[in-house]
Amino acid sequence: MAFVLKGKFPGISLRLQLHLLIVLVALFTFASSLYLSVQSTQQYLNTQMKSHAQDAATSLGLSISAYMDDPDLVIAQTMVSAIFDSGYYEELTFTNTAGEVKIHRQNPVEFDEVPMWFVSMFPLTPPMEQSEVNSGWMVAGVLAIKSNPGIAYKTLWHQAKQSFFSIAAITVFSILVIQLIAFAVLRPLRQIESQALEVGKKNFMLLDKLPFTTDLRSVVKAMNAMVSNIQRSFTSLSKQADELKVKVFTDHLTGLGNRRLLEQHFAAEQKNMQNHESHLHIGMLSLHSLAEVNHLNGYEAADQYILRAVNEFKELVDKGIEVELFRISGSDIVFLSHEHGSVLERLLNMLNSRLKLLDSDFYTEGFGSVMMMEVDAKDQLSYCLSTLDNANIQRKQQPDLPVVISNESLVKPEGRMAWNHLIQDLITKQDFELWAQPVVNSDNSIAYIETFVRFIYRHAHLSTAETYAMAEQQGLALQLDQQVISFILNQVKHKPEHMYAINLSLGAIGSKAFADWLDKELQQLGGKVRLVFELSEYSVLKAPEECKALFELIKRNRCKICIERFGASMTTFKYLQGLNVDYVKIDGAYSTAVEDQENRFFIKTLCQICQGLGIKVLAPHIECEQMMDSCFAAGVDAVQGNWLLAPQKATEQVKKSTLTASLINLDLAHSPKF
Repeated sequence: MAFVLKGKFPGISLRLQLHLLIVLVALFTFASSLYLSVQSTQQYLNTQMKSHAQDAATSLGLSISAYMDDPDLVIAQTMVSAIFDSGYYEELTFTNTAGEVKIHRQNPVEFDEVPMWFVSMFPLTPPMEQSEVNSGWMVAGVLAIKSNPGIAYKTLWHQAKQSFFSIAAITVFSILVIQLIAFAVLRPLRQIESQALEVGKKNFMLLDKLPFTTDLRSVVKAMNAMVSNIQRSFTSLSKQADELKVKVFTDHLTGLGNRRLLEQHFAAEQKNMQNHESHLHIGMLSLHSLAEVNHLNGYEAADQYILRAVNEFKELVDKGIEVELFRISGSDIVFLSHEHGSVLERLLNMLNSRLKLLDSDFYTEGFGSVMMMEVDAKDQLSYCLSTLDNANIQRKQQPDLPVVISNESLVKPEGRMAWNHLIQDLITKQDFELWAQPVVNSDNSIAYIETFVRFIYRHAHLSTAETYAMAEQQGLALQLDQQVISFILNQVKHKPEHMYAINLSLGAIGSKAFADWLDKELQQLGGKVRLVFELSEYSVLKAPEECKALFELIKRNRCKICIERFGASMTTFKYLQGLNVDYVKIDGAYSTAVEDQENRFFIKTLCQICQGLGIKVLAPHIECEQMMDSCFAAGVDAVQGNWLLAPQKATEQVKKSTLTASLINLDLAHSPKF
């Protein structure tokens, strides 16, 4: 029963409880004080009326005793009328010894402005006071007088009103003072709460101002110590991971990835191409004169030569183009990119032009040249590097050769107008296919189901990355993103039993219009469907402020966030601090090479960093049981890959399309048994 009640009522804050308690105590004190004040006045007036009646009876009895010999009591009646007509008495009676009432007077009781509810609540009961009247040595009769309560009620009513306003003013003043004191006392608690929430958002904030209250001061010091320890652990682990990354995967001269990292990334990208039918370009910048510069001018000149070439390349690719650079040997710099071929071709032509300007007698064989090719899913890295190396040698002899080695492998439209019409049709008709793949925990439960679409052109699949790249060129990326997300939401909103992931592109992240649209869509869902939004590490690093704003929007709508391809860049992991994310999906380059001891140690360090911040770690591209077991042993929370379940296509119906039963029930090809 207690659990049920606890679930129904979210509870009341300490601040509200204290304020309610203060108000209730003040109201009780006010009511009690007012009642006691009025009751005390009531008792006083009752006593006063009794005394007043007794004094009047005694005094008047003595005054009329001299006139008891008159049978008609004329003088006595005159004296009684003189006193009774003042109105202070309700009733007066003189009864002789024979029991006959000789004199009787009575005034009506009038309450004037006194309300009847007040008369009923505080009744006044003046007694009938008596005094014997003598005639000489003999008792002539009894004189009885009763005070009039009407005047006393008026006095009691005025006293009650005066007490009400005075006590009310004191009560209100007391409440304000006590509320101010409570506000000052509770302010450190609000700061502690804010600090705890910020720690939950991976932002380690310390409270510099200590409260005056000793108990709260101890709590604040303990919280600061805890946050400092967490921050030290995070900083230490981040430094350890960065040092390990530099040692194992980084070229020490340029800071680029080395050949080992290239091999891992290339293998991961090939698996990604098979699952998502994306495309990949690989290119090579060859420095033709490096050997001669090294021989004639020494190592320092050769290093400056390499760094200058890298800087020339970086100045071009830092303009919003996602390109990963690697130095695989002394004179060769390789890049991988998912960008559209035309974008990369334009960039490489610009780079070649800049390299020609650097030709001089100092570089006897020329400064360098760059070539690029599109990777087929079956191509080996050695084949690609060999092809690019031969192409660069030919380009050295024939500078006018195209920078792209022709290798068309996908059906796609030709020309900008054809792409424009195709994307417009995709947006209008939503000619998409919904595919999905689960992320599975070690206990065989489903963390969430990642959803994505594939675009259809002439009964074949278009490259998703290339389609988005062309949409970006055509200024249609935002509309395409909105249609894709609307399509996915319409599919999954009828299946709330699972949590679903939707990927966001860099263009969508940086758009205020998209953020407003997404906020409206999520508000309409009202939390009926559990969602995770995935975005790449490259997007987070490229647009950090826009990502933070988008994260706040997503969290406000009770959705979760996952950073995919985590660890793909050479950036320090400290950027996680201050980002309120729920999952990170490590780059496939690490999970595919998890059997390597140094790779596994690196993954363990990543898991320690993320899990220390309350972030779950996911490993993609699981292709065998041994790889999965190694990832779980390294500390990851969940895995994803073809060995568990390959991407599944959802069925399509005329009016409503939902995921197939096999996908929803997740009849996995293999189940985790870790």
